[in-house]
Amino acid sequence: MKVNHLLYLKAAKRLTLNFQFGKDDAEEIIRKLAFYLVRFINSKPKTEIVTIEEVKSELSLELLALQIFSQMTPRQFMYFFPIKKFYKGCKYSAKDYYTTKEMLSKVDMDQPIGDNVIDFLWDYVNDDIEDFLVNHMLTISQMRRLEGKPTLAEEIAKELGLKTYRLYQDGQGKKYSC
Repeated sequence: MKVNHLLYLKAAKRLTLNFQFGKDDAEEIIRKLAFYLVRFINSKPKTEIVTIEEVKSELSLELLALQIFSQMTPRQFMYFFPIKKFYKGCKYSAKDYYTTKEMLSKVDMDQPIGDNVIDFLWDYVNDDIEDFLVNHMLTISQMRRLEGKPTLAEEIAKELGLKTYRLYQDGQGKKYSC
């Protein structure tokens, strides 16, 4: 079921409008905002034509979420984004509940995640976080393409000696690659 991405923005707005300074816990409100922000980013429809302003705006939202995550402790993070109950990672050579718990056993659960937030998220199994990371990589690739640089995938392919192609479509719908 597709959820309207604007519902998450409305929830975030309601959360901030109802905030009472001195009465409510500001840090808790910020963590809830990060949750709504991730849900908004993940449910927002992707458009074919993208401007650099749209990409910069999207990247700013993603970086804001990453900044909030870096200030959260792993324990707080688990409260908002519980570990996915997937236990067959060994069978499929994929990360799972056990690999996430193993990673968490190596960190202080009561200290902020800090600068290694991307590494932390990469090893964490949660559908929302995995979608967020994919969207973040796509946004970075879009920014690089708009700046005239190769995308992340093109750069990796070049390092591996693989040839890449781009599929284009003209005004009449004819597709071609180069």
